[in-house]
Amino acid sequence: MEIIVGHINADFDSLAAMVAAKKLYPQASLVFAGSVNRNVREYLALHGDIVEIADLRSIYPESITRVIVVDTRIADRLGELKKLVSKSGVEVFVFDHHPKTREDMTRIKDFSEMTGATTTIILKLLRQKGVPISPYEATLFALGIHEDTGSLTFPGTTYEDAEALAYLIRSGANIAVINHFLGKMLTPAQHKLMNNLLSNFHYHFIKGMQVVIACAETDEYIDGISVVSSKIVELENPDIFFALIRMLDRIHVTGHCKLDVVRVDRVLADINGGGHPKAASAVVKGTDLAALESRIVNSLHKHIKPLANASKVMSGPVRTINEKTTISEASRKMEKTGHTAFPVVDESGKLIGLISRKDLDKAGHHGLGHAPVKGFMSRNVITISPDASLQEMQSLMTEHAIGRLPVVKDGKIIGIVTRKDLLRALHGINYLRRPPTAAPSTTARQETLELIRRSLPQEIQNILLKISHVADTRNFKVFLVGGIVRDLFLGYENYDLDIVVEGKGIEFAQILSRELGGRVRAHHKFGTAVIILPDDKRIDIATARIEYYPYPAALPMVESASIRQDLYRRDFSINAMAISLAGENYGELLDYFGGKRDLEKRQIRILHNLSFVEDPTRIFRAVRFEQRFNFTMEPQTEALARRAIEMEFVGELTNARIRDELIDILEEPDPLGAICRLEEIGALKKLHQELRCGPELERRFKRINRYLPQFRHIYEVFPEESAGNASPVSIRRWVLYLAALLEDLGGEKVSKWAVQMRLKKNDTRVLMSCIQESREVIANLKSLRETEFSRIHLLVGDLFPETRAYIYCQGGERARDMMKRYLERISKAPLSIDGRDLEKLGLKHSPLYSKILHEVQLKALDGEASTRKEQLKLAKALIDSVEVDVKKGEKAHE
Repeated sequence: MEIIVGHINADFDSLAAMVAAKKLYPQASLVFAGSVNRNVREYLALHGDIVEIADLRSIYPESITRVIVVDTRIADRLGELKKLVSKSGVEVFVFDHHPKTREDMTRIKDFSEMTGATTTIILKLLRQKGVPISPYEATLFALGIHEDTGSLTFPGTTYEDAEALAYLIRSGANIAVINHFLGKMLTPAQHKLMNNLLSNFHYHFIKGMQVVIACAETDEYIDGISVVSSKIVELENPDIFFALIRMLDRIHVTGHCKLDVVRVDRVLADINGGGHPKAASAVVKGTDLAALESRIVNSLHKHIKPLANASKVMSGPVRTINEKTTISEASRKMEKTGHTAFPVVDESGKLIGLISRKDLDKAGHHGLGHAPVKGFMSRNVITISPDASLQEMQSLMTEHAIGRLPVVKDGKIIGIVTRKDLLRALHGINYLRRPPTAAPSTTARQETLELIRRSLPQEIQNILLKISHVADTRNFKVFLVGGIVRDLFLGYENYDLDIVVEGKGIEFAQILSRELGGRVRAHHKFGTAVIILPDDKRIDIATARIEYYPYPAALPMVESASIRQDLYRRDFSINAMAISLAGENYGELLDYFGGKRDLEKRQIRILHNLSFVEDPTRIFRAVRFEQRFNFTMEPQTEALARRAIEMEFVGELTNARIRDELIDILEEPDPLGAICRLEEIGALKKLHQELRCGPELERRFKRINRYLPQFRHIYEVFPEESAGNASPVSIRRWVLYLAALLEDLGGEKVSKWAVQMRLKKNDTRVLMSCIQESREVIANLKSLRETEFSRIHLLVGDLFPETRAYIYCQGGERARDMMKRYLERISKAPLSIDGRDLEKLGLKHSPLYSKILHEVQLKALDGEASTRKEQLKLAKALIDSVEVDVKKGEKAHE
């Protein structure tokens, strides 16, 4: 196990460096060595769902093999972890920007540099490696650098710190957030002015927003009033703030706004001021403070946009549990869904409490798993109404250090506002967006639209536009998902339409079906539907859902969810992209998990570390996609796949699921690489202990690759019309590859394997025929002349098409030539008579029909009865011969 740790009393540079280091060491866990500074504590109260800090008490020191230490080289500053870093067998990496001291650790790999902040050092490595960062990360990293460099004013600041901050601003660092959490030093005069302003706050409520206007007068000129205003904004945290300061004969005005509801530069433009959208200033003469405040208020009424409330930003539907649910059942549900708390409702659906994982663990520890949650839930739940403002929600979260607020209407929970919901509403949707797959581009949506226009037939584009129209008019959020999105970017042809709907997928399918003139086949249990169009094309519609697994390798349970949660349940990042089909977002790519980046890197990557544990069939799928696209599993994904195989999770799969994945692999154009890759990672032996990917298997597969297309072509050129095959015979290639894979096991083991894998009875018969009958036929063909068509027919005439194909592929040049001549002959000398002709010749219905027709066909193949007339004559002779034999038998009986 690896951990990343900073010094005790962690500041922003320490926290930012920890988060940056995790991007270099993604498998490491973040751990605090002790307490943290107040401003960091406040920051985590709001961002706690994003920065995942492991509890030091839950980590076993014996399992730690590497410690990445940031922002210090002194072991004494690591608190409880001091002894760990000196322990034998523990590797210690250090990133620090402080000067060396005699107390520094010695047995370390030191990556320290003399910069103004440790964050600068690690950020430089991230940039060198091309690791992208999100706007949220850029903001946190900038906080660290600003704090330790005094916003680039401290003596230890280097050009690398300044360059790093410039890069972070370009990467989307949020200046409002940085200003909120950093403080500035004030002069005595500025302090006095600030106190005057703080004692003269005037509150105005405009369009749901609280506006603070502070007024003060001074007889002297004070420089830096913008710094004073900024300090007040930091201390009091108003969302919209104006300071009006009369100095000498004029009034100086500064304005600040942290939200996007108003541009203060436009507000102050009404009094001849200006600046930036979130910070502006003005100087006004010839008026008093009261009159100027009134003018600003009037301007605010004109410029403030209505602010989103709880009903606009909440998430839903909310998963609740009934008050009578037992502790054990609630624990299982929490474990399945990954939640840390559940709202508790009574029989009427009214919210009555909240039960947390900690509450459940305590009750379970005392043997109370049978008891209902009602007796252990917290009843003092802090809730909000649907019209609660963003400021109210932010205040409640920071004041009570809570991460979610249930939205309640008429006593019932209708949604929930999480920290992430609030942060996106406050700072924009991009604030928490994942690192981009490439440099941010304003033309990304246009590029996706161009891909759709260039790659998809007009008919498919028209259907997508119709879907978009229905989504807009009926207020649905609809997305194109699945392989078609992936293949758009890869340039592969794929017209399978998979649609995900947030909300009621079946209802959307029914509406869309009426618009398209199709019919719907719904599956209410899973919230899915299939629209079958008049031309038999299909559109798959699914309700956005999450899946959880009751135990490793189990089939998933499903619940409705958001599009992001729906994509997160998918197997790999390259399959977890979506394209919005609704409204003004039509064509926008949703790539929460870096799928496009992985396409560019040509790699297969799972979305979370338990992916293969939850569904080990993904191991087979990963190998299949590797070979299909010439990709490779990224190192961590491959390591987790091997680990899941070692832990026998593949063995816990139902055999039918393994069978289906194996068939999918064998349906690929050239499956040999995938089979050998399965052997390489240890999965092939899970199919059967004796399977190997050796030279003989390689030769068999290559012969199928080479000769199966020839055989199919022969069937098309020389169809067996005598056997009733008016259309080309369907030959399932996977059966041939499976026969080649299993051939060395022998018939008895293959038969047993087919039963274990729940292979269909007919598929088993075909497989056994390929393995057993083909050997005998190939041996017998060697003793025949090429023109002995009737004898060849006796050998192969009744075989399955796959068996014939297997003989053609594996039997050698002579067998292939004989099979080709035979098929050519049977097409040119077809059986031209049937049972109706035998009936007209006087033969009553009996098993003799097939025997006589068989004899006629053999003679036809040998050129003795090529025409219909000759075949009728031969049939009559055979009938007469049969009747003579019958009469002789009757006389002998007498």
